[in-house]
Amino acid sequence: MEIVELTGHERVLKRSEIISTRSDTRGVITFLNDTFTAVTGYDRAEAMGRPHRIIRHPDMPRAVYFLMWRALKAEKQFFAVTKNRCKNGDHYWTLGYFQPDYKDGILIGYRSTRQGLFDETLKGEFDELYRLVREVELAKPRVEQVDAGLEMLSKQLKKRGYADYETFAKRALI
Repeated sequence: MEIVELTGHERVLKRSEIISTRSDTRGVITFLNDTFTAVTGYDRAEAMGRPHRIIRHPDMPRAVYFLMWRALKAEKQFFAVTKNRCKNGDHYWTLGYFQPDYKDGILIGYRSTRQGLFDETLKGEFDELYRLVREVELAKPRVEQVDAGLEMLSKQLKKRGYADYETFAKRALI
């Protein structure tokens, strides 16, 4: 699948658009709804069976995904504000709940439900936070990026008066 250059154009979700996906325990997409295809530009055949990271925007810190995967692997829910990438290089902002998915009491994967982020001030705050964290990550060798990102994320959250990422992210719900 060809990677298209970023356009810098935001695809704003409608308030009625709710993206729903499921993945296996490795993050491979096993279910997606029609809103996913409408927003991302990927058709069902292109996205099914692919890693969920096909929509990962390079502005998103690895540290945030580390926190999400740590929570999910501990079979806990996670809430995040994410900047995602469309197939055509556009981006879109979402508020997302990510949680374990069980069948007959056995973990079979993860579910995510996402809606748009509409507050321009919050988008700016998250963009700035993610830029600062990502800069630190990219200045390090890949094996050191997550730790460096977590350290900067923690420092920036404390500077803003927040104890952890999810508390900061959940402000977007208000």
